[in-house]
Amino acid sequence: MMFHRIIGCLGLAAGSLLGAGDDWAFSSVKNPPLPAVDTIQWAREDLDHFILAGIEERDSLPTKAAEKRTLVRRAYLDLHGLPPTTEQITVFLQDEREDAWKRLIDGLLESPRYGERWGRHWLDVARYADTNGMDEDIAHPSAWRYRDYVIAAFNEDKPFDQFIVEQLAGDLLPAKDLEEKRTRTVGLGFLSVGPKMLACDDPDKMRRDIVDEQMDTMGRAFLGMTIGCARCHDHKIDPISIEDYYGLAGIFMSTKTLTKYSVVAEFHEHNLTEETHQKRWQDVRRLEAVRKKKETPKEEKERLGNEIAILKKDLPAPFKVMGVTEYPTQNVKVHLRGDYLTLGEEVPRGVPSAWTDGKKIAMPGKQSGRLELARWMISAENPLTSRVIVNRLWRWHFGRGIVPTPDNFGGLGERPTHPKLLDHLARRFVESGWSVKAMHRLMMNSATYRQSAQADLALLEYDPENKLFARWQRRRVESEVIRDSILMKSKRLDLTMGGSMLVVQTSKYVDRGHLDAHSLVPRRTVYLPVYRSSGYDGQKAFDAADPAVPDGNRRSSTVAGQALYLMNSGLMHESSRALAEVMLAATPDQDSRARTSWLIKHLLGREATAKERLQGGEFVESYGDEKEAWAAFSRVLFSSNEFLYVD
Repeated sequence: MMFHRIIGCLGLAAGSLLGAGDDWAFSSVKNPPLPAVDTIQWAREDLDHFILAGIEERDSLPTKAAEKRTLVRRAYLDLHGLPPTTEQITVFLQDEREDAWKRLIDGLLESPRYGERWGRHWLDVARYADTNGMDEDIAHPSAWRYRDYVIAAFNEDKPFDQFIVEQLAGDLLPAKDLEEKRTRTVGLGFLSVGPKMLACDDPDKMRRDIVDEQMDTMGRAFLGMTIGCARCHDHKIDPISIEDYYGLAGIFMSTKTLTKYSVVAEFHEHNLTEETHQKRWQDVRRLEAVRKKKETPKEEKERLGNEIAILKKDLPAPFKVMGVTEYPTQNVKVHLRGDYLTLGEEVPRGVPSAWTDGKKIAMPGKQSGRLELARWMISAENPLTSRVIVNRLWRWHFGRGIVPTPDNFGGLGERPTHPKLLDHLARRFVESGWSVKAMHRLMMNSATYRQSAQADLALLEYDPENKLFARWQRRRVESEVIRDSILMKSKRLDLTMGGSMLVVQTSKYVDRGHLDAHSLVPRRTVYLPVYRSSGYDGQKAFDAADPAVPDGNRRSSTVAGQALYLMNSGLMHESSRALAEVMLAATPDQDSRARTSWLIKHLLGREATAKERLQGGEFVESYGDEKEAWAAFSRVLFSSNEFLYVD
């Protein structure tokens, strides 16, 4: 990780020629008026005016609206990460009410499938994993609780400002009861689940490296800022000095992540078990310790075993949460050239002055300052956070951010294509009470969102990257959506929510055998444990996020390994056979052409053409074994661009 940081620093000097001092992201969020447009009847939401103005400036027109059948599939894949059923498509197509689209969006947002889909987006940014990776790939304790917290937060539409505070300082917030304390504390997994060099034989260096990783993740996730370069020197392009870095580092050096910083380190956990249950667990462990002693007589061991069994009957597992806590507060001295053995002046804990326009954020004497940092982050005085979050939402909806580099609003990031639209959305977001669901409705109800991907050739040639957002950007769905959709359409998907699938005890080493076993479980992919040392084949083939770093802008490649996976993987063969059985049961006494129609409608959401019915029938009749023929035909449809892309 440090190697990448160094490479980034080297790139900064050259990048400084491209726009140093252009700190647009730090300027206050404006309230821009709606731009004047000619084709005003096209707009459905205020945001459409900003898009249309940019299109008209280039003497062009937006693309026509997509058909209802296209839109319903787009909405399901976007909000649920699962395609609609044939029945769901039919219901929407037959709904003639003017507000049918809005009703569809509202219904999708109320489903628990929504949180599973959009929680995964945030887990990319939070570099979530269930194992540490790096030099010691051990199981994270209760990391899954953070994952479930994220999914629940999206389903409940937890205000995003509260979501931020809980992830940085949930342990420092007041709570009226144990349940609220658990909810707020579990968000601290954001700071804990990052990769760590746990076998480092220098505890001081280990601790500082962990702080550096936490600061870098926090900066990219909430502020769209790279911070790590300032560990060694003043940032070459963004307004963060080395003193700013170590002022911020003092907050995190006053925060405990591990219970011991030595080989092999152990993670800090909050024990939020009910008090009466804690007492019973203490008794269980005390009796188990006596029972294990060699000198304990056999009869006594049997008696103790019975007593332990009685104590453990109906006893819930301890409720432990992987998360940071407070350390004795300390300020940090500047590390000259990043070397903690060569120290300069001490810097008081605080928020970088460039972020606060020179205003000092008071730090408490007996707390780390995480809560003060988090509260500043969501304050009206900080223009970064609201811009960064709405840009992430836009990117996940449209495939490209208004700022195309959602993790970097700094000098090396790209400038916004529609800066006034970005401010318009940021203001609307805050006014809505930081409601993510309100932003979904705003964006998806827009004419911009409802455009077709079938654009004029001249527009495609003029704007191949779709910077104007003058059409829908056709794109392949993510790796999780591919797997979940295949399982769903073959009637194999298990929709059980939450919980852990790890079979490895806390802080014990994991191996590839566990990974292979997990891949066969037909749960939604978001619930499969994430191993940093080795990913699932299908997820790696289709560009799953790297859990070692924050990733708010997943790439989408097209490589030979994807076709090989779709042809040869166990998932494809098992699901294709299962779908063939489902189809045969649903179409008794029907001919091969009718069954071809059923499969195409079931998988692709549309009617088969006469040519497709003819070709499907001929294929099956020439194959030999009927069930294997339909499995092969299903596999072809699963592998088609029409199934793998959202139009």
